[in-house]
Amino acid sequence: MRPTLILLCSMLLLGSCKKEADSAAPLVTQTVFDAQILGRGWLESWEEEQPGSGIKVFRPDTYAFPASWPRTGLRFDANGVFTGRGPGPTDGITVYPGLWFTEDNSTFRITPSGESTSYGLQIISLEKDVLKLRRIE
Repeated sequence: MRPTLILLCSMLLLGSCKKEADSAAPLVTQTVFDAQILGRGWLESWEEEQPGSGIKVFRPDTYAFPASWPRTGLRFDANGVFTGRGPGPTDGITVYPGLWFTEDNSTFRITPSGESTSYGLQIISLEKDVLKLRRIE
């Protein structure tokens, strides 16, 4: 009887614990966005990504990356100006302009210039000089 009671109490206690992810606090406040993301170039650091996770890791364009082919990147600027970049057809960099707006406190909607379809970028985490994003449709 006693082990069953202890197990039941443990399950009730664990079930009532609040996870950090359940917090209603914004993932990225406007102040954090303005100070750490807005106006900075971010380049993909595929060396740090977990295959199959769907999460892309970005570092500032000033980061000392190892030598590689041109990297995919992005930049959020004021007034909703978005700039994507990636390898082009001649091994150079191609720039993809567009617009961005905030959907919620962790998701941005990107509309590439000249296109009617858009996609979302969800911020998974933002730590000093490491931005993790997931693309959502």
